[in-house]
Amino acid sequence: MADLRRDDRAVTPVVAKSLAAGIALLYVAGMTGLLLGSVVPAYEETAGEELGDRVLATAAGGIEGAPPAVAGDASARRTIEVPSTIDGASYRLVLSGRTLTLEHPADGIGGETRLSLPANVTAEESTWHGGGSLVVTVSGPADDRRLSIGEEP
Repeated sequence: MADLRRDDRAVTPVVAKSLAAGIALLYVAGMTGLLLGSVVPAYEETAGEELGDRVLATAAGGIEGAPPAVAGDASARRTIEVPSTIDGASYRLVLSGRTLTLEHPADGIGGETRLSLPANVTAEESTWHGGGSLVVTVSGPADDRRLSIGEEP
């Protein structure tokens, strides 16, 4: 009967709850470290690569659709909405000949595509540096149109 009157009987439930809370905390900390150490950065890199591909395809489609199909002198301007950054960094689009190139500081993000433009359209060497809408300008007579890209003024 003397054992029931001791004051240390409540220690066992407190220790059990403390251990359970400690194990749960270790689990959460371990999973957070795992996610932030490997899974999340890999996902962000993959998302950046896919966004870069979509930006390049969107810009190429807009540029290819810009030349007007009219006889005589023509002047056209087309604005294409593209994101100002990819994966948190600025990028640029370079038009060289009939090739459009996306240049980005990250290794996996970027690429180039060959443009399908009419034979009477000459693509001028030009660059869009981001930070605004991509503007495609086409002008000239029907047999020698000039196409360039740039930023919105």
